[in-house]
Amino acid sequence: MIFLSKEMFCADVMSVPCTPTDLDTITKIELSGGWYDDLRVTQNVTEELSSEINPYWDWDTILHAKFNGNTSAGNVDWNYQEVSHLLIKRKNTDEFQWITLDVRKVSSIEDFNMKNIDLTAVPNCEYQYAAVPIMQGMEGFYFQDSVFVRSHSLMIADRDEVWCTNITDNFLDNTSVVPNSVITTMYDQYPTIVSNSAANYEEITVNAQFFPLNEDMCSVDLQDDKQRIAYNRRAKLFLRNGKPKILKSIDGSVYLVYIHRPPSDTATDNYQNRKLSFGAVEIGNINSEEDLWEAGLISESVTEEWWNR
Repeated sequence: MIFLSKEMFCADVMSVPCTPTDLDTITKIELSGGWYDDLRVTQNVTEELSSEINPYWDWDTILHAKFNGNTSAGNVDWNYQEVSHLLIKRKNTDEFQWITLDVRKVSSIEDFNMKNIDLTAVPNCEYQYAAVPIMQGMEGFYFQDSVFVRSHSLMIADRDEVWCTNITDNFLDNTSVVPNSVITTMYDQYPTIVSNSAANYEEITVNAQFFPLNEDMCSVDLQDDKQRIAYNRRAKLFLRNGKPKILKSIDGSVYLVYIHRPPSDTATDNYQNRKLSFGAVEIGNINSEEDLWEAGLISESVTEEWWNR
């Protein structure tokens, strides 16, 4: 018979386990009594242990201090006391112009906790999003991350509501509007064209159906007439509430619009299968901070001083 002491499996109170096994939430880390070149903390407990420290930040990285003359352990190279404002910007990966989506005045560390929904992103496009500090009136380093936008729905949104539906032809038929007059004179073979307006925009026709989803969030129930009628009525109220809107299709078509022709509600196959048809007119540039700000579709904090001219 063999007797093993409790130290056999590292159960001694003086032993140091390779991995903590039963700890409360860690809120403080202290290093002392030595020279340190690198410290990385991650919440990925399945990461393979290695003598080489992973230099890359990911969603599991909590801090990474390299001790390059300072104790900074974040993924940016600036101190929050030096920052007056923090900007959230976005641009298409293939383009160079940034759009400012949000501005936060910084007075404490809590002001760096920002949450924003980008209603203006186009489906099937890759974007760069950046957090940009303003220090002494100048932009600092752009901390960037890339996002590929996917969508399988027609989306209509204003500053207060977002409506989506997969039940649509997604045609978004449009007509260009360039006002002019054709004047035929008595002695000229060709007419004279008079164009006294700088107007140049699109009119878009939309056909879509809006039904409440079942609990699986993937199918609709046409049999519950009460619920269907109430949902359809709310969709029509949204479409005619008089607020500027963003209109997006799955193919990447996107417009800043006003719904000038209210929805008509017609049956297709039977009385329960209803289709809404309405007309929208383009009222601005989807890539203009000024147009988006005036429409209330980006943060109110993005005032004139932050617009790209």
